[in-house]
Amino acid sequence: MEVASGDSISTDSRGVVQLIFVDETKIAIGPNAKMALDVTMLRNKKKAKNFAVQALGGSFRFISGNSRKRAYSIQTPTATMAVRGTIFDMWVVPGTQSSMLVLEGTVQMCGLKGGCRSTGRQCSLFATSQKGKVGRPADQAQYDEAVKNGFPFIQSQERLLSPLRVNIEGCAGESAPVQPIEKSDAPEPRPAPPQRQAVKASVASAPVEAPSIEGGAAPDTKPNRPVN
Repeated sequence: MEVASGDSISTDSRGVVQLIFVDETKIAIGPNAKMALDVTMLRNKKKAKNFAVQALGGSFRFISGNSRKRAYSIQTPTATMAVRGTIFDMWVVPGTQSSMLVLEGTVQMCGLKGGCRSTGRQCSLFATSQKGKVGRPADQAQYDEAVKNGFPFIQSQERLLSPLRVNIEGCAGESAPVQPIEKSDAPEPRPAPPQRQAVKASVASAPVEAPSIEGGAAPDTKPNRPVN
């Protein structure tokens, strides 16, 4: 089916939606998730002038396509991301925290209250803090807990279409070490205002188990606690 700019896409507890756009940008939307699109295509209809994504809650995979790097911007309730030819997964706990796990390329993540982090290291994980800044897991146990509960496409790619399957070797379990991350002072990217314009995308759906939303600033068994 076709997806239009301005549309919202949501899934239930067992749903996954996969989008393949004409510029080869690809997005997978995991269970219990909601996302809104704002895409403006250039006249040739093969590249996007503006490709803004609002990830409002849940788990996602984003693979940039053939559009200009500056065309892409991704916003969550607690962070913005700028991509530079990139593959990464996101986990958004509405109103609480946003996390991303880089799989390929370079991503810059900025908290809404200041501070940006940028990395191209595979398997690096960033998360917003309760103070609105960006940090990383405190230890390996917290990293593993976040991957287990918020990144279903790292746990299994079985139900993803072939174009959305990527190399995730070393990103799950004890083989994915927590690494220091360099700071970046680049400004926050700003999404363009919503527009209504048709954007073609291939859509497929398949069931997938919903992740349990939990984790904490330190090892903790309480639910709905963000990664620090």
